[in-house]
Amino acid sequence: MRVLHTADWHLGKIVNEFSMIEDQRHALEQLVEAVKTQNIDAVIMAGDLYDRSLPPKEAVALADEVLTQIVNELGIPVLAIAGNHDSSERLEYGSRLFTQNNLFIEGTLKHETRKVRIDGVNFYLMPFSDPAFVREKMQQPDIRTMEDAARYQIEAIKSQWNPAELNVLIAHAYVINGDVDSVETSDSERPLSIGTAEYIPVGLLEGFDYVALGHLHKPQKVKEAFIRYSGSLLKYSKSEANHVKQLTVVDLQKSSVTQEPFYFEPLRNMRVIRDSFEALLKQRSDDYIFFELTDSDIIFDPMNQLRKKFPNAMGLEYVNRHVTTVTDIALSQSDLKSKKLPDLFADFYENYTHSTLSSDSRSLIEREFNDAERSTHETH
Repeated sequence: MRVLHTADWHLGKIVNEFSMIEDQRHALEQLVEAVKTQNIDAVIMAGDLYDRSLPPKEAVALADEVLTQIVNELGIPVLAIAGNHDSSERLEYGSRLFTQNNLFIEGTLKHETRKVRIDGVNFYLMPFSDPAFVREKMQQPDIRTMEDAARYQIEAIKSQWNPAELNVLIAHAYVINGDVDSVETSDSERPLSIGTAEYIPVGLLEGFDYVALGHLHKPQKVKEAFIRYSGSLLKYSKSEANHVKQLTVVDLQKSSVTQEPFYFEPLRNMRVIRDSFEALLKQRSDDYIFFELTDSDIIFDPMNQLRKKFPNAMGLEYVNRHVTTVTDIALSQSDLKSKKLPDLFADFYENYTHSTLSSDSRSLIEREFNDAERSTHETH
């Protein structure tokens, strides 16, 4: 069986006040084309179909359009679960009716994890659920963490499965191999749990032939090649600028499971540009840009100036400026009385910029202070 693994579409996402719906449509058109050209037998969507529990109507319309194309027009089954950004109940609404058309959507936790069998492959759909909800639903007072909740559900699956068959788990979780540094996270990922550990050790997932994960936005494996995050549909934060977004095409056989990437061509890329303000004004792009200015001096209203060349500019920061606290400049009253104003200004400049006034700048400052002092005396 040949499966397309995708996740984290986040339809309706807004990044730095820019709606991503047009970019999402462009990417999903390529996903539908991949289903057509890559001889796909089933599509897995591993959570976070939407970016929030009440998605905008444009996002719902786009999801309906794409899923209808895959299921009805192409005749390819889709298996989808809820992620932590989705509303579990809303996502599952109408799921029994959809099942008749090979659209399998699992939004809420059940006493028994849903199994869908397609062409001899068992797909286990395990939607995101908070540990407190799992504890109450399953009447298991010892469930306190995401690891506890996952262990309970996976042990229940393994107690009833046939390990000689092809078994695929679809989950939305934060899976690690030993410690959190074993996987790469992104700024746009919302924590899965507040107040309890949100991590699941990869060892719990061993035994499945393939584990299709959602939640982390960078495409990556966790310890083993068969335990994999497909990554998000698009780049959704500055921290994802270096990601190469893709779909994962999986060939499932009991003897071997292989994967290959299918890369997107984004409508607009998301990039970080580090350069001087003057150099940036000589460039232009329609991409989503985060600027890192190398200038030492503050530029007046730089973002509005840059947006004339970069209409989709998303953010700006100065990378060579130092943050100076009030305690860096500690002068006594006697210092204030004994030092001349140009000297005080020179001290302030050095503390604030971590550089020394040039002789020309110092001469200019002295002239300005002298002219100001002379003007004050003439007025009085």
